[in-house]
Amino acid sequence: MHSHQHSSNAPQTGLDRIGSAFDRKTLRRICQLPERAFPKAFKLDRQRVAQKAPADWYAYRDNGSSVLAVAHLDTVVRPDQRQCEYIKTAGGEIVYSGALDDRLGAYVILDMLPKLGVNVDVLLTTGEETGESTAAFFQPPKDYNWVIEFDRGGTDVVMYQYDDMETTELVEMTGADVGVGTFSDIAFLEHLGVKAFNWGVGYQDYHSVRSHAYLDDLFLMLDHFLDFHDANADTVLPHVETHYGEWSEWTADDGQRVTDECAEYFWRHDYAAHDYSGHDHPY
Repeated sequence: MHSHQHSSNAPQTGLDRIGSAFDRKTLRRICQLPERAFPKAFKLDRQRVAQKAPADWYAYRDNGSSVLAVAHLDTVVRPDQRQCEYIKTAGGEIVYSGALDDRLGAYVILDMLPKLGVNVDVLLTTGEETGESTAAFFQPPKDYNWVIEFDRGGTDVVMYQYDDMETTELVEMTGADVGVGTFSDIAFLEHLGVKAFNWGVGYQDYHSVRSHAYLDDLFLMLDHFLDFHDANADTVLPHVETHYGEWSEWTADDGQRVTDECAEYFWRHDYAAHDYSGHDHPY
């Protein structure tokens, strides 16, 4: 679990602008909206794929951007556990919803980024929480410069198989920290041939009805992302496919990733066989 980071020293002008763009009602709507309602509600094209329902489709919208933004709509918690509430505390305002992973990311892409002047193409997937992300089936109609996802708890950025010295430096130049993760939708998008980033949006206790996020953490991370976008939106960040997940190709230096991958593998297979909806995952 990531510790809460205060943002009192961050530039207030940028954070105020981000805070003004935040819409509590819209986040609540996106947290609670049924998956299959998203294409019509947000004018996305729905594409069926060769997997069993409910992980048998993705939705896409071409906004004329050179950057692709990705979020997944499936959640570990049941639909009736996706309620969204806000609480003001001495440490700052908190949003609670079992659906923050990854409806908070979907909200950022669909509502906040446009309000902040950031134009991205949109890919919304299903099946991520069971390791069957429909991102794997996405065939883009054009080339992208890079890919962004907001499906990361806490306040760091992870890149999985896309991580290298150059991308780490680009992220750290914004003031954001680079961490180590396991995988999300972007791990299934190597066939796009460009770098991809999973940007933290502050949620904690994810995969649980106790899932929550400090809004200050969300705003701080979006402030870092706006700097990243401003610096790199027009830059192609190429990537050579690594066949991520083939452990035999990894070295001893990748030990932490092997550990994380093993934990995620066993959790996902155990989750597929049991109903942990509304509860913490067992590992």
